[in-house]
Amino acid sequence: MKKKIFYATISLILLSAIAKILSFIVRIYLARVLPLEAMNLYSLTMPTLVFLIALAQMGIPTALSKVIAQSINPLNGILSSFILSLINNIVLIGLFWLLIPFLSVHLFKDAQISAILKSMIFMIPMVTLSGLCKAILQGKQHHSIACTSQIFEEIFRLVFLMIGFTFLLKDARSLATIAMFSVFVGECGSTLFMLAFLFLKKQPLKKRQHDLKKEHFVEILSLSIPMTSSRLIGSLTYFLEPIIFLAFANPDMLKNAYGIFNGYVLPLLTMPSFISVTLASALLPTFVYEKKHNHLEKAKKIFYMMSLICLFISLSCALITYFFPNEILMLFYNTKEGSSFLKNSSLPFIFYSLQPVLSSILHALDQSKKALVDTLIGCLLRLAILALLTPALKENVLIFAIIVSMLTTTLLHALRVRYSLKKLSSTS
Repeated sequence: MKKKIFYATISLILLSAIAKILSFIVRIYLARVLPLEAMNLYSLTMPTLVFLIALAQMGIPTALSKVIAQSINPLNGILSSFILSLINNIVLIGLFWLLIPFLSVHLFKDAQISAILKSMIFMIPMVTLSGLCKAILQGKQHHSIACTSQIFEEIFRLVFLMIGFTFLLKDARSLATIAMFSVFVGECGSTLFMLAFLFLKKQPLKKRQHDLKKEHFVEILSLSIPMTSSRLIGSLTYFLEPIIFLAFANPDMLKNAYGIFNGYVLPLLTMPSFISVTLASALLPTFVYEKKHNHLEKAKKIFYMMSLICLFISLSCALITYFFPNEILMLFYNTKEGSSFLKNSSLPFIFYSLQPVLSSILHALDQSKKALVDTLIGCLLRLAILALLTPALKENVLIFAIIVSMLTTTLLHALRVRYSLKKLSSTS
């Protein structure tokens, strides 16, 4: 049994690694093909897509996977989730369509962004369907299939980009629109793969009697709303960031800075966090198990060991990007744009790798609400810095705001973990 769990975990880590590598290849390809103007447009609108995805799903897939895992007859949960998602999507699509002119002209201050925003409309129902399919698979313990779907997503997206950039229009707006629409194509590939598996295995459609009632909808909503809070806070901050950034200084100059930082620099700074997220996913159940069996010292040793591994990997990557920023940017993106951003951000971002591990421990210690408060404080601080210091710091405010926000959240997490572990030790 232990061997089966071990091999399943290794399999998931390998599949996640392949998906992450393919995702980074897509980023590299976009950075090499898109001219700076197109990259700026793409980077400015990406936070809107992330926020839309969070609103479209509203935590319903996560809630559904839990309901399926603990229910004898999951069909009621599946039907109620689909109905709630359908209603949510209809409202969201209508509101977003009406807001597109206002967003493009008044907030992003660029009318050509309207076409890019319109291409996101297709994403809303597709990402919802994809999330529900993934929830069904995860609820029925088909984790490897759900993970493999991410590989199909990146492959479909990469193929579409290669075809689109070769045969379609080449102006900045069209290139940015193709890049944005590729996210939809990737979700289509992922969803088709999952639907094919579900259809062949006939997973969701077992012929059982169902009687859809109000409590089935309440059950999904009672789980989904708390689960999506943290994600909504992060995605809303990400959505507001470029809008606030552009509101206080020269839009053209800041568009370039925002495109360079988010298109070239930030992916390199956050790349080591993949290991942290993987280790954090393994840490949560392990820590809970050891704590439950009163092996607190062993649980703490595992936590400290994983934290040190994350720090070591992050430190190694940070030193490389600090001493060789030009070479790294040329290697991945064939450009030296953003070298000063990369150099100045490298060392502070060492501590970013601790966030997933610290957050995982807080969840294991039943401190989820406090972790949410820490995230909220960091996000509000980030937006406040952008609003107050953009006129003085110009493009450098991006680095300052992100670093201060990240360090604040990490420090608050660390203090809460230290206090909780100390309290737990004294009571055990």
